[in-house]
Amino acid sequence: MDIRSPLNQCIALSLAGILFLNPIVAAAAGLALDKAAGGNTGLGQAGNGVPVVNIATPNGAGLSNNHFRDYNVGANGLILNNATGKTQGTQLGGIILGNPNLKGQAAQVILNQVTGGNRSTLAGYTEVAGQSARVIVANPHGITCQGCGFINTPRATLTTGKPIMDGQRLERFQVDGGDIVVEGAELNVGNLEQFDLITRSAKLNAKLYAKNLNIVTGRNDVQADSLQATPRAADGSEKP
Repeated sequence: MDIRSPLNQCIALSLAGILFLNPIVAAAAGLALDKAAGGNTGLGQAGNGVPVVNIATPNGAGLSNNHFRDYNVGANGLILNNATGKTQGTQLGGIILGNPNLKGQAAQVILNQVTGGNRSTLAGYTEVAGQSARVIVANPHGITCQGCGFINTPRATLTTGKPIMDGQRLERFQVDGGDIVVEGAELNVGNLEQFDLITRSAKLNAKLYAKNLNIVTGRNDVQADSLQATPRAADGSEKP
């Protein structure tokens, strides 16, 4: 079908909308939004079933702050929709609709905070659709990477720290506990300019390939950009 004609463009957009708006079973996808936290983050799926997160409207600093009760990535991957146009081609899900939450302004940083009590398992690739953006996954209960990876992002950060804001800017991560485990299939983030692991403890049980790898462990306050770490006062908790 030649989608250059107005009629076929309309048909193509309609089909994309139908595919995108099919409801997904959150439990099956391993994703559940924290509605109590507010925000306008939305969940959908691409035509091939890959989950799509319509990220929240970015603030004045370009930060899209998204809250999840559960956050996991399956083997088929996950798309973070940072596309400002009507449609957007992706590697994982083909053509999807643009994100109406963005209102023409793409995010520079996509922060995914986990507020529930379960650790996150990342077993596939996370793709940023549209404009490239830094991706941060923050889960104080821990993160397991089993063959995870990232597409169309210059920098990805996995942390068990609590994100601390300074106005509209992400200032630091407050790390009190949790661990990050890399196991199973190799972790290849050589396509990223920078990859960060910020956690109380890290366990690397698989091969890891990176251009610029930073691992910050311990009970620290860690600056979000520079990764400068300041030890936190002892709280009596057992060291890992």
